[in-house]
Amino acid sequence: MSDHSHQDSDQDSRQDRARGSAGFTEPAAHPPSGHSEATGPAPAGPFADRLAARYGRGAGRPGREPVPGRRTGRISLTLGVVALVTSIAVVGGAVGIAAIVTGMRARAHARRGGTGGGMGTAGLALGALSLLVAVTVAGGTWAFYERHGDDLHRYQECRREARSPQALDECSRRFSEALRTEPTSNG
Repeated sequence: MSDHSHQDSDQDSRQDRARGSAGFTEPAAHPPSGHSEATGPAPAGPFADRLAARYGRGAGRPGREPVPGRRTGRISLTLGVVALVTSIAVVGGAVGIAAIVTGMRARAHARRGGTGGGMGTAGLALGALSLLVAVTVAGGTWAFYERHGDDLHRYQECRREARSPQALDECSRRFSEALRTEPTSNG
């Protein structure tokens, strides 16, 4: 009888090795302590604890809850910086509006006792500044075309028809003179 049970255990161990090498594992009836099937093994060490707190694992433990207002403040600050950098291309105005909205949300969360108010305020200020720059650039561009649109059109036509470097220089000279004198556009 011992030979028969020995053969069965050898056969079982061969099947277990075959399943393990093929990537098949049977789920445990009860996960070991510190392990859950949804989140994997419990993190260990200070670095793992910071990662677990940041990405939600272990968020049920005291002192490990993520801070939602801080995230909104960071988003606002990032949007504000991007908006300020792109405000000269007028696209920054739209990004500035998003920075203002997220900054207001972060400040509201901070007033209710959360965090992220400082970053939200910075994002709000940068968003407002970028919106101001974008509106100024758009307004200045519109005013320039209103005043000198015909002069610019004549300059472009002159450059298309120019056949020598001297003719190109003459086109530039005429356009510079037109900018210094009264505009010729209707408006």
